[in-house]
Amino acid sequence: MLYVCRLAASVGVALALLAGVATAEDTATLDPARIAAAKELMQATGMTKQMDEMVTVMGEGFRKGARSSGNTAAADKLSDEFESHMQKLMSYREAMIDEFAVIYAERFTAEELKTVTDFYRSPTGQKFIQASPELMQAGAQIGLKYSQMALQKPADKAR
Repeated sequence: MLYVCRLAASVGVALALLAGVATAEDTATLDPARIAAAKELMQATGMTKQMDEMVTVMGEGFRKGARSSGNTAAADKLSDEFESHMQKLMSYREAMIDEFAVIYAERFTAEELKTVTDFYRSPTGQKFIQASPELMQAGAQIGLKYSQMALQKPADKAR
């Protein structure tokens, strides 16, 4: 059960970092062309699809981790609550994308964003986008593996 609590805390931190700190007020000071270029980049990379896939991978990892506690009924309840929370979170998808656009627009010019967008629309960029879900899933498995190892070893032996 400790694993489930730690995994839930880790997911919470990851989502808080993804949410960023930008607000709608921030967009008033940015060049609209930069915001538009940022949204174009996110469209080219399939960010919405990636967000959905991230939620799926996280949900699967959460459920697997919760079930490793041995209490299947409690694990299923926690997993269902996690999935419900993630569905609520994803109901804010468009607002999150707007805020991501601000973050991108703050760091890159419209021309830089266009250059990156052009890459993602290239054959190599498309290949990278298509491989991303598999890479994300493999990365999640690696993270889960080492998270389980860290939980099984005393803190002084984890180094």
